[in-house]
Amino acid sequence: QREGVLLELSKKRESFPDLAPILWHTVGTVAALLQEIVSIYPLLTPPTLTAHASNRVCNALALLQCVASHPDTRGLFLNAHVPLYLYPFLNTQ
Repeated sequence: QREGVLLELSKKRESFPDLAPILWHTVGTVAALLQEIVSIYPLLTPPTLTAHASNRVCNALALLQCVASHPDTRGLFLNAHVPLYLYPFLNTQ
């Protein structure tokens, strides 16, 4: 069920200008997005990421990008140190 929601929200994120504050202020949403990201860390080294897992994490990353780029949530996103969870993606071979 979460996978379907991630896909739909990711597809429609451009249509809803206030999606970022809704995502940020809805209890458990950012935690669920971070859980999606952290769950694929073991698949990065050695690289064993499947297309399915890649699509799923890309949807979560797109929603986090939505939060990071919105003027009302950008500062909150940075102050919560959420970008630290993205470093493993930069370290792949």
